[in-house]
Amino acid sequence: MQSGNLLNAYYELGRVAEEIVQTLGELLTRGHLPAERKRWLSEALEQLAEAREGFIVTLRTSSVEDLLELEGLVRHVLFEWDWLADEMGVDIMPEHIVHLPRRQLLTFAHSYLTLALMPRLPRDQVTFPQPRTYADIPSPRRPGEVLARLEEVEETLARLHIARNRPEHGRLRRTYGFFETSAWLVRDHRRMFGG
Repeated sequence: MQSGNLLNAYYELGRVAEEIVQTLGELLTRGHLPAERKRWLSEALEQLAEAREGFIVTLRTSSVEDLLELEGLVRHVLFEWDWLADEMGVDIMPEHIVHLPRRQLLTFAHSYLTLALMPRLPRDQVTFPQPRTYADIPSPRRPGEVLARLEEVEETLARLHIARNRPEHGRLRRTYGFFETSAWLVRDHRRMFGG
């Protein structure tokens, strides 16, 4: 993937985030999710799967201080890969094939930055009804917390995709805040790049 393609992939992260904010906003105002919004949930779920893959690729044992957390992460990752391989009928690639996970790394780096900046999102950028800040939502500090937050967002969207009913308020707010911050980051970077 060339740098232009990565930049387009980055802009696509922002476009999907904007659509998810609109989708969740409709859920907040109408009390239910319009069926035509399912497409955006699917696209966001694909991006979150890429972010999780990027997390797995970048995880280093030196960044995990707690042995129990490391064991849990390894168990979780091994389980996930087995399931994925079985579900997709994927065999291990021959040694001469190298897959460079550029998009996954980009998506994870953006997601990681989004989680870190969410409590600092300027109040004038927050559109979630109450409270008009995400300052009370702590940035994840350990790898296990990062993975848990990504999975919470993914699970919230997956449940909406299936049932289209309103999730618990705190979960909905954290998910909304994640995508609102993501969209803001891309808009801000795009403005700096003159795009």
